[in-house]
Amino acid sequence: MLAVAPADLAKLPSTPGVYLFIDARGHLLYVGRASNLRSRVRSYWNTGLDRPRLRGMVRRIRRVLAGPCISEHEAALLERTLLERLDPPFNRTTGFETVVGVRLSSTPPGIAAVVDLAPRIDRVFGPYLGWAPTYAAASALMRLFPVHFCRPPGELDSIERDLARIRGVGEHDLDDLSQRAANVLDRDRSAVIDAVDRVRREREHASELCLYERASELQRQIDGILWITQRQDVMRLGDSGDRWIADESRIDAVVEAIG
Repeated sequence: MLAVAPADLAKLPSTPGVYLFIDARGHLLYVGRASNLRSRVRSYWNTGLDRPRLRGMVRRIRRVLAGPCISEHEAALLERTLLERLDPPFNRTTGFETVVGVRLSSTPPGIAAVVDLAPRIDRVFGPYLGWAPTYAAASALMRLFPVHFCRPPGELDSIERDLARIRGVGEHDLDDLSQRAANVLDRDRSAVIDAVDRVRREREHASELCLYERASELQRQIDGILWITQRQDVMRLGDSGDRWIADESRIDAVVEAIG
């Protein structure tokens, strides 16, 4: 953790991360996250700050702690964990963003965003913060890699059989499609770029046809893929497979820095 006085905010890095405001007695006031720590923290001292509650908090700040992160997603997960553990008085937290996984299943085949974890059943990727972007990403992957069509014809209804035929997908394609989806979820760079490019082409085609709602949905799916494929090392799936586990050393480092 980097500690600076309010007069030395220029020393903060222009990277994603979390920041904490500390008062003269060493008490924690506020925890936030930023895509750019320097510009975000500086914004609290802007003359245009017109929220009385925040102005009162800013007058009490004597030290700023900053924890750089490897991505905005990691900063978001770390912020959520710190808010849960530390409960700062100036954070108006009425609930926490949902921690979500993406399940890649084989029986029956499917790709889905999930909140509840089933240990040792199928393969779960994550965690990811936020239901909406994770659901959008899973929806995109389900369309790009339609593993749900990789079932014996007798298990498909008539519409599914027609769609499988149009897509040229059969039960023999399950392993290949599952692996290609897993490559995206494992953050393989070329797989992520290819998936985003495919959805982007669909979005552009929808725009050309003036299907603006569809284009907006496809943009949300692009944003979702880019969100869940950001690297993060602050939280992982536990060995038991039934819960997410935070990196306690990261949390301990923050608590120690607060003093």
